[in-house]
Amino acid sequence: MKKVMVRAWEIAKQGQAKFGGKVKEYFAQALKMAWAETRKVVITTTSGSRKWKSWVARITGKDARFGFAREFVNPVAESGMAGKEFELNNGVYEVCNAGERKFIKVIDGQVINVSKSEVVA
Repeated sequence: MKKVMVRAWEIAKQGQAKFGGKVKEYFAQALKMAWAETRKVVITTTSGSRKWKSWVARITGKDARFGFAREFVNPVAESGMAGKEFELNNGVYEVCNAGERKFIKVIDGQVINVSKSEVVA
């Protein structure tokens, strides 16, 4: 809890420095942003190869051509052969880890494996 409050004040001070005004005017929104940061999940994939890429995509709906409409997530860290790290918020994602695909659902910082039929529904 203390870390969230400290982070919220940091965000509020950044807002005040950028836009002016008083720090407390930014605190309510900064607190929401700080809580959202604590709910993020970090997924690590292997580096893959030329043939088998590693990626993460948020499922945003259905698509006639590909089955699912996807929004690809950019990695926050890439450490060569060790792999890539992705920060995920709440939602449904498709994870391709060097050719092995699976679907996951992120709910308040918890990762739940789901089947393709559950994603379609």
